[in-house]
Amino acid sequence: MTRTKSRLLLCALVVAGIAGCDAGGPAVSPSASASGNRQQLLALGQEWVRCLRDHGLTRMPDVELSQEGYLQFPAVDGYNWKEDLRTHRDIINACQSIEDRYPPNAFRPRQQFSADDLRKLAAYAKCVREHGVPDFPDPNAAGEFDVTGTSLEHGIPGRLRDQADAACHTIWSGDVRVTGGTGGRK
Repeated sequence: MTRTKSRLLLCALVVAGIAGCDAGGPAVSPSASASGNRQQLLALGQEWVRCLRDHGLTRMPDVELSQEGYLQFPAVDGYNWKEDLRTHRDIINACQSIEDRYPPNAFRPRQQFSADDLRKLAAYAKCVREHGVPDFPDPNAAGEFDVTGTSLEHGIPGRLRDQADAACHTIWSGDVRVTGGTGGRK
């Protein structure tokens, strides 16, 4: 088979939109390929959401793709779907086969906290307690503040949170992740 016929055959086998052909042979289009991968990832996320809803997690938010191409499930009205899902092992098991198909880079990597960051977060928690939120917990190893079993489980009163934020922002100005409750403001 001649070189030209080989190229033509290869071009005929390439899926439209993912690669193009010219006289020099096939040329992969990175933007079309990346767009195709993003759409496949979004479709997989939508399939997972449908499964969760079909098995009882009816308030599961719709999936979105972040600017960077990661899956995200933004909370609606302060609903903590992760906490709700943790308490329903049967739903997790029912949809596990879909979740297993996620590629390794489907989600934004978790921020890793250094020992110095964790010390600052602990100092931030102490400051918040001293400025009107006495039940505010210390951070866990992931840098999260778990309010499970505290008076803050259903939210931190807005005025107290604002007061503490104003007093303590010089200690820690990064994200403050509250878990184990609604995490909202009262």
